Amino acid sequence: MVKHRYRFAFTLVELLVVIAIIGILVGLLLPAVQAAREAARRMQCMNSIRQVGLALHNHHDTFRRFPYGQYNNIATNVAAGPAWNRACWFHDLLPFVEQSNLYNAFKSYMESTPLKPHIIFAVNNNGNLPSSPGRNTVIPFFVCPSDDQGIKNQTVAGNEQGFHGNYVLCAGSTYFNPTTNLTGDNLNGMFYPFSKNTFGSVTDGSSHTLMVGEILVQTDTATAHDLRGRYWNTWQGNVLFSTLNPPNTLVGDRSNYCNPSIKRPCQALTATTTVQSVRSNHTGGAVFAMADDSTRFVSNSVNLVTYQSLSTRALGEVAAIEE
Repeated sequence: MVKHRYRFAFTLVELLVVIAIIGILVGLLLPAVQAAREAARRMQCMNSIRQVGLALHNHHDTFRRFPYGQYNNIATNVAAGPAWNRACWFHDLLPFVEQSNLYNAFKSYMESTPLKPHIIFAVNNNGNLPSSPGRNTVIPFFVCPSDDQGIKNQTVAGNEQGFHGNYVLCAGSTYFNPTTNLTGDNLNGMFYPFSKNTFGSVTDGSSHTLMVGEILVQTDTATAHDLRGRYWNTWQGNVLFSTLNPPNTLVGDRSNYCNPSIKRPCQALTATTTVQSVRSNHTGGAVFAMADDSTRFVSNSVNLVTYQSLSTRALGEVAAIEE
């Protein structure tokens, strides 16, 4: 008798069923993995924004006041000729974020004789051309890992603008230069041009006042800048935020220099009624540090009146933060 040797194998149908099951499992697993990764990124962002808040507290302890929001009025140079200054709170915080060497180099440059402008235009990464010291230095915890644009310190060639970051300070609930205050030098938040606020200025309560928020940076085009998050050449409140509109609003930011995209909208270029809103890639909202350096996640759907009241330092509103 002839014995038949049987070979055991999967049929085509069985293979297709197994592949389909694996595909379903992967489809179920990927969102969970992505959610876990975003949760970790959000936690890192929250920790970083708290470190910025802590640096602001340490500055206050040392100098008995918080730093200026920026060293020039909105869209205005305070000095004619080469001595204009477009530094901001970022530079004042460098000694308090373990960047004393960078601060000292920058301070020496700014105080040299003859006085230099705050920024010298140069070609990116060309060491043979002059540039303010340390302008392209990346300080990692000023970058939120959820920002899909990544680190930005490369800008329009020949017109270098330096390191841009995701964390900005609260200017209040209005435009940066409303028609009643075109220089923006006395806004209702904690930080604005030449602000010298103290904890005593925050009469609404430090646990009820926004201090630090986040934005999304935007890449430049071949010929046009986007100034959002630009620390080294402040001009129109690009290191500040307003609660005029809710987090991740579809209403575009307003400035002389911005490049629109879906998550980073901006309106027609303008020198007046400029504004920058909080923006984030975190699901459903954005991260903030309060004036007491506690951190909060605020929903995109936060009540606008509540949100705006949290950004003012001394208007006496009564509001509980929504998460």
